[in-house]
Amino acid sequence: MVCKTCGAVINDGDKICNNCGDTIRVDVDNKVSLNKGITPQDQFRQKAEQFGGITVKERRGTIFASIDPKMISCILIALALAIFTLVFFIYDRKRTTIKVDGFEATLPASMREVDDFTFEVLRSEKCRSFANTDIEFTYVIYDVTTLIPELGMTPASNDVDALMEYYDGKDKLVTLKTDFADGLDETFTEQLKDYELIENKNGVLKFTYNDTAMTNNYVEMHIEVVDEKVYQFSVLCSSERKDKMKNQMDDIYKSLKIDK
Repeated sequence: MVCKTCGAVINDGDKICNNCGDTIRVDVDNKVSLNKGITPQDQFRQKAEQFGGITVKERRGTIFASIDPKMISCILIALALAIFTLVFFIYDRKRTTIKVDGFEATLPASMREVDDFTFEVLRSEKCRSFANTDIEFTYVIYDVTTLIPELGMTPASNDVDALMEYYDGKDKLVTLKTDFADGLDETFTEQLKDYELIENKNGVLKFTYNDTAMTNNYVEMHIEVVDEKVYQFSVLCSSERKDKMKNQMDDIYKSLKIDK
């Protein structure tokens, strides 16, 4: 007789195959058969031993096995959006301080330098703008000789007319702080839409208006005379977003410090 599992020769009277260990029994017609109680997994392992042995590992379901793939995709997308929103919120609140051209100001870190000379109304020493998707900050610095050309003269001692013009310019410089601010206030009241004066004191002029020349923007402007320089600062945003951006705009002006 031979074992039906491994094919090894079975001696008469043996109840277990000496080769593979299967339990055998003899039917009434003397035929050898396997014990019906053996599991399919054990049968596979026993047969595999003929080929040097195979390790069988059961595959266990993962935690996501019972979850709909569409649900997993929605969860991953929501997680990515949450991370993006958190990073944007942190970055949006970050601030950086610039110290340039005789003053310093603290701006949102997201603002980058851009080319915008809209607010340069006269020939200036410096004009720079910084912007992000919400607001724009611009500063323009004018030398006093741009406002009072007479001060740029170098008259000869025998040139009476030139000397009179030069000293007339000196007189204007003495009252520049008040006269310049008053003159601008009067001009802007007539020319700017929705002009609203905030302060006109000691050479400092602060006001707001709506700029509709190209787009509908809300502008807050700060002009200050310091020695022989005129500093012009402006912060603008869309008129539709001025209520939302008001705190950021105010923070920029609060951070302004001019070297005096």
